[in-house]
Amino acid sequence: MPKLASRVVERPIADSRPETFFQIGFSGFVDAANYAAFERTLEEVFRRGGRFAVVDFSALNYINSTGISALIRFFGEYKERGGLLCLAGVPRPVGLSMHLLGVTSLVPFHKDVEAARRHFEDLLEGRVALGVEGEWAAYSPSRLTVPSPSQSPRGGTVSSPPQHQGGTAAPEGSVVRQKVPVRKPRTDLSSARVLLLHPSKSRFSRILSLRFHRFDGRFHHLHDIKEALDRYDELNPDLVVVDERMDPKGEFVTRLKINKARSLTSVIKIYEKATDVEKELDFKIWENDYLVDPFEALELFSLSEAELTRVPRDREVFQQQVHFEFRSTQPNLEKANKLSDLIIRQSIDNEEDQTALFAAAKEAIDNAMVHGNRRDQELTIDVNFLVDHHKVTVIVEDQGKGFDFEYYLSRIDSREAFEKARRRILEGGQRGGLGILLMHKCCNRLEYSGAGNIVRLEKNLGR
Repeated sequence: MPKLASRVVERPIADSRPETFFQIGFSGFVDAANYAAFERTLEEVFRRGGRFAVVDFSALNYINSTGISALIRFFGEYKERGGLLCLAGVPRPVGLSMHLLGVTSLVPFHKDVEAARRHFEDLLEGRVALGVEGEWAAYSPSRLTVPSPSQSPRGGTVSSPPQHQGGTAAPEGSVVRQKVPVRKPRTDLSSARVLLLHPSKSRFSRILSLRFHRFDGRFHHLHDIKEALDRYDELNPDLVVVDERMDPKGEFVTRLKINKARSLTSVIKIYEKATDVEKELDFKIWENDYLVDPFEALELFSLSEAELTRVPRDREVFQQQVHFEFRSTQPNLEKANKLSDLIIRQSIDNEEDQTALFAAAKEAIDNAMVHGNRRDQELTIDVNFLVDHHKVTVIVEDQGKGFDFEYYLSRIDSREAFEKARRRILEGGQRGGLGILLMHKCCNRLEYSGAGNIVRLEKNLGR
């Protein structure tokens, strides 16, 4: 499932002034699954009482229209407080949808957080007035898309920050109207291959077909999963958009992702309602992303273009990625270990290295269930395999409270680590105690993060 992470830091605006601003960093996706967390973070920061805040989107992959509306709402609330909310580091794919909606004529955009801080300082010093004084031009259509005819798809216009031809701000009260350009496909999508799996021809599928044909690549619309699998090598898609009704048990996604030659194909799944996603989660091999109906077509188009841009880059680096999640039951644990073994054997030729990594991965997954989630069947375990040309990476995350991993990691590098562990078991009656040491010995890298509920294993490929 796409995740959203946030980080809030309070910083001084200037050494000579006591006033501070909040830097709110987000990474991941602001979509239907994560919007509540996004809004909650903004609300919590606003309640802390500051007048200035910058939302750092430099690590954000996507934001939907609901998230954009929240930004506009909080921009207004900060303005009523006599302050300012602005954005920083907005990636071009994210900034484009906001520009098309007219957000760049309202909320200041800055290159980075430092530029936003200087803007706040200028406001306090009276060098500028409250308004859209940020680097909005960085998100103008000519920067974000290939230049195209000035007429918008519907012949309409949007307001832009008033400008003279020389680039300076126009007199207050004047209005400059700017045509929205037609969004032409980027050159890196000219050979994109898209497969749409939808149960029938409908208005929705026709809209998608028209849109995907604009990529100037190869587009196929099929109505049968078996035909899609039979013709998969012929079609060789970079992106598959699949309706959940065509793949209710996730068998199509599973067959793609566990096949090393096909696993890097991006899959976007469309669910009829949020409960469909939740009920699936007993043991699930995840698609790359999903949307829950109803959603805006712009969300799907933006997400599709982002995926089609990402896939060629990933194929240069990675050979396989499999992301699965399961509830903490014994049958699911066994299924997870079997799947891990399959992935490892596809990725590593040397039998000894296969055995070592499987032992480490199994230990990590077992620990997540027994020690992390304490076999609570309502809690899940998230496993991500990444295979590149040099190594296999396994990331295991549980929903437990974590543990003092730094203490244990500090003890595994000594020569006597095993002997000390052995004595603790024999003399102290300690149960276990060798798991971390085993993973350390079986891998080239062992790393914990979070509260200790996330473990990362890396095994170098001997070729």
